[in-house]
Amino acid sequence: AFRVGSTPVVARRAESRALARAADGDESDALEAFRRQLQNQMSTPGVSSVSSTGSDDLWASPQDAVDAGTVLLADHTTWCDGSKESKRAPFEQFALRGPLPRDLPPDTLARVLPVVFIVEKRSDGSHVALLLERRTGILLGDIKGDEYAVAPINPLWFGGSATRDKVEVLTQHDGPAAPEGFVAVQPGVSFGPWETARPLIEAGKIMATRSFIFAGKTVFKKGVLEEQIDGGYWKIARVSRDVLFKERSEPSSRPGSKPLWRETMELCDGDYLECCKSLYGEDF
Repeated sequence: AFRVGSTPVVARRAESRALARAADGDESDALEAFRRQLQNQMSTPGVSSVSSTGSDDLWASPQDAVDAGTVLLADHTTWCDGSKESKRAPFEQFALRGPLPRDLPPDTLARVLPVVFIVEKRSDGSHVALLLERRTGILLGDIKGDEYAVAPINPLWFGGSATRDKVEVLTQHDGPAAPEGFVAVQPGVSFGPWETARPLIEAGKIMATRSFIFAGKTVFKKGVLEEQIDGGYWKIARVSRDVLFKERSEPSSRPGSKPLWRETMELCDGDYLECCKSLYGEDF
C-alpha cells in the first residue's frame, strides 16, 4: 500500500474528476501508478484549493534570475505537439507522457502545463521546487488514522516525483519571520516538513486553510534548470502571495475561475501575455 509519510492510505470513497479524465491521455505511467497507489481516493472538484488573505494583492512580473520564490511557467510552444523542441521537453520530470495535444480545451491545457514554485536554491547549484495545481485525488481527512486529522479538508497535492512518501507544506504567514522550523521563501510564504507543521497547526500558529500540503517535490540537479531555460521551456516570473494562494477550481464548478498559468501570464503582460493569447486563441 502507498504511504503518505508514515501513514498508509486507505480509500473511503472514490469519485471521478473532470480534469483528471481530460489529462489522463497526457500523464505518464508514473503518475498513473502514483494514483493507483493512492487507491483512487476522493477527488473534490468543487472544493477551493486554499483560503487567501483577502487582501487582493494580485500581481506578477517577469524575472530574469532564478532563486527561491521564482515561479516557472511552461511555455506551451515548446511543450505541445508540433514543435521540434517538444521532443526534448522534460515530460517525465512532471509525470507527463510526452508532447501535450494542442486540441485540448485551453483551460484544460493551461492546468496541465507545469507551473513550478522554487522553494530553495542549494549551494551545490541544484534547485528544490513544488509542482503546483496537480491534485493527487485525495483529501487529508480520507487518510486512515489521526496523523492528518488537523487538516481534514485540505487536498493533498502532487509536488513532484522526488521523495513522494515525504509530505511538505507551503504556508502563508504574517509578519517578517517564518513560523518556527519553516524557511521563508518570499515575503509571507514559507516552506517546511509536515512533521514541523502539524504541531503548529494544532497550536493555531499555522492555518491549514492558508496552506498547500504536498506529497513529493521536484528537484533540478545542478545545471539542469539552466539548460531547460536556455532551451525555451520556461518563462520565469515573480508572483505575489495572493496569486499563489488564490482560490481556484475548475470552470465547471466556478465559472470565471482562471488557471494559475493563465492568470500569471496575463499579469506579467508583454511577451507573457502574447504567449497566453496564442494558446487561447479566440477563447481569450
